[in-house]
Amino acid sequence: MTAGTPLATLASVLRADDLLREIVGAEDAAVLGASQDSRSIRRGDVFLAWAGSATDAHDYVGAAAQAGAAAAVVERVVEGVDLPQLVVTDGRRAAALVADAVEGFPSRALRTVAVTGTNGKTTTALLTRHLLGATTRAAALGTLGIVGPDGQLHDGAALTTPGPVELARTLRELVDADVEWLVMEASSHALDQHRLDALKLDAAVFTNLSLDHLDYHETFSAYRDAKLRLVELLGVDGRAVVNAAEAAWGRLDLTRIVRYAVQADADIVADEVECRAGGSSFRVRAGEWRTRAELPLPGRFNIENALAALATALVAGVPFDAAVARLASAPQVPGRMEVLQREPFTVIIDFAHTPDALENLLTTVRSLTPGTLRVLFGAGGDRDRSKRAPMAATVARHADRVWVTSDNPRTEDPESILDDLVAGLRNADHRREVDRVKAIHGVIEEAATGDVIVLAGKGHETVQVVGTEKRPLDERVIVRDALRARGLA
Repeated sequence: MTAGTPLATLASVLRADDLLREIVGAEDAAVLGASQDSRSIRRGDVFLAWAGSATDAHDYVGAAAQAGAAAAVVERVVEGVDLPQLVVTDGRRAAALVADAVEGFPSRALRTVAVTGTNGKTTTALLTRHLLGATTRAAALGTLGIVGPDGQLHDGAALTTPGPVELARTLRELVDADVEWLVMEASSHALDQHRLDALKLDAAVFTNLSLDHLDYHETFSAYRDAKLRLVELLGVDGRAVVNAAEAAWGRLDLTRIVRYAVQADADIVADEVECRAGGSSFRVRAGEWRTRAELPLPGRFNIENALAALATALVAGVPFDAAVARLASAPQVPGRMEVLQREPFTVIIDFAHTPDALENLLTTVRSLTPGTLRVLFGAGGDRDRSKRAPMAATVARHADRVWVTSDNPRTEDPESILDDLVAGLRNADHRREVDRVKAIHGVIEEAATGDVIVLAGKGHETVQVVGTEKRPLDERVIVRDALRARGLA
């Protein structure tokens, strides 16, 4: 890396993908790194610029040059700047390819899996990493951060899928650590913004699709089409692993496809299902193979996630018996139906923040609740408002007692968000408390023996975004304090 990557090499990479329009300035520069933020430019970096929806990075090419950039990748020539410029047709896609090239093409040294869908991405990715770990050094990257071959969380993440520069650097670190397989979560934003375009996937996993992120995509069909872009990233021998029960994936017309389902027709099927509070067991059928599986994660939706992981492991060459046996030791996923307290009442936290995720979660918890089911939830501010009423209706249908509170209000009025949710509850028994900490204390204070409390929406998160400020908010800590106040911890 110290010698740098010749600018001519980057031009060749872009030309090979039919992205390069012209080169302005000398090609003999050596690039030492890449940056998409002019404020973090290091001397020798190539500055990656494109016109975004909120800002146009071309306005900062001059600042990048003054900070010591060696070159820029741009969608239009920026005049008056003494800096070599590679002019491209698509700045976002070019950024992914250039960042990968500058890091020495780590994408080519890794076998990769990407998981997309509205719900289940994190659990599916971590289960897949766990199963691949039976035969190889595998890592996962997503909402929680990086989970290494040892199964431990090594780093936090601000986004489900990192930007192109951060992703390329992460891939380089993983390759240098002798990781052989990487399982990634692929968000619809990342796919639409071409953050993953340097990858040639060995497997593309499609879990499910329901209402989410229409604040960004505007229409459900645009949201679905963004997810389907994952097919374009499949390598020559890559396979699509698809939830056969999800009608939205019906348009996938591929010969290299593996379908999975619970108690339905597919290539890999779970039947003879037995669900219980501590997990589930089921028979797995895949071609001529038949065996019984144990999964220490409760809920039918987790069986679907396990099937997706199992199908991917088989595609990757993990022996069937070894993969199924490894399901029995699957780790609990932080913030995904995570049990914080069992007696005298149960407290569960979960990241569910869409109508479909809440439906899956609460259907499972309802069947395991001997007493009163108490659900605390909110909705994110500055995000898709159309899902708020359906979320509230889902909670009202399952819960005996509802607490409506803040999630991440961001710059939106928290009380206005609660108005939208309360309208969707109709006549359900509920309490309204905008302060999430007070609400958690309140729901725990009123709980009785045999009750189940579900705190939905935050899951693994340890901050709450209010305005533009990130404030500490770890529900594990808050629950412990509330239990201590009742003499239970």
